[in-house]
Amino acid sequence: MGIFDGEGSRLYFVQNPDAGLRMIIVLDDLTLGAALGGIRLYDYGSEEEAVTDAKRLARGMTFKNAIIYRLSHGKLSHGGGKAVIWAKKKDKTRELLYAAAEAINDLGGKYIGGEDMNMSVDDVEIMLDKTRFITGIHESHYRGGRIGSGNPAPVTALGVFEGMRSCLKFVLGTDWMWNRTFLVQGAGNVGMEILKHLTVRGNASRITVTDREESQINKVRLMYPEIKLIQPENSDDIYDMECDVFIPCAIGGIINDQTIPRLKCKIVAGSANNQLLEPRHGEMLYERDILYAPDYVINAGGAINVAMELQPFGYNHGEATELAKRIGPLLTQIFQESKQTNTPPEKIADRMALAEIEKFKEKNF
Repeated sequence: MGIFDGEGSRLYFVQNPDAGLRMIIVLDDLTLGAALGGIRLYDYGSEEEAVTDAKRLARGMTFKNAIIYRLSHGKLSHGGGKAVIWAKKKDKTRELLYAAAEAINDLGGKYIGGEDMNMSVDDVEIMLDKTRFITGIHESHYRGGRIGSGNPAPVTALGVFEGMRSCLKFVLGTDWMWNRTFLVQGAGNVGMEILKHLTVRGNASRITVTDREESQINKVRLMYPEIKLIQPENSDDIYDMECDVFIPCAIGGIINDQTIPRLKCKIVAGSANNQLLEPRHGEMLYERDILYAPDYVINAGGAINVAMELQPFGYNHGEATELAKRIGPLLTQIFQESKQTNTPPEKIADRMALAEIEKFKEKNF
């Protein structure tokens, strides 16, 4: 395992040719405790791209976990970190997952992994055979001395939905959804869960969904025949469509110089991590009077869910959902302060997160 220190983060490069493993683990900040962050499996174009993604995701987890620390009044206390496995989804094997688990063990508990893009609860269960520094096992399973929290997607989606309601109320004065239009980018685990909420409170015929995988498009078509669909080959057309709420639930970096001029929405509120390609893109949204829900705030429900599994008193689904419901009121507070200070909401959220870390330092060091 190679180690590189820089910019306040610690980067670990892991290679196991026999298992086909190329992995990067980033520990961004351990002030609030062991770094908690999911493991992403993705076929990156280059090592530089993989490193950049891992570092950005790890930084996002530092801020997200600081927000969770605030929401839970200090009960859930974790630092920020992330792991990425550079591989194709079809190359994910038991041997690769075991090798990744052994690499996590080598960090001695400084990093705790979990499910992220192209990783499943089943994969986490396999890794638990080799490491206890993993979370998100099957719901109600009792393994490794704890009860599993299960798939984090439903709690992530609940937090996003509550956050969306706060966005609508702030911008339009009401969270009534029936006559609103929604664009959902990405119909993966979280995207599908968000659709459950939207089709209950909203009008399915006013929802449009796209995904780069034909199989996911077909799943939406089967479950929600009234929803409009954009086929994978035309998925970028979603940026040109008018809507009230644009809901990114796929890869990050989709709010950028090319897409912002095309957006015809009032609100951006989705589950994807690192939606802004660069910080200045949040300012560009603000200048266009598009309300942006900071991603690491609105999508914090999943991290809340898996963090709850690690608590000494055990996983409590009711408590996890109650904490996720606090995301909406916190976003309202962020939006109000943003308006009062003429500051983009993501900068207000950043200040909140950093303030929690600084308060912890003052109290404990």
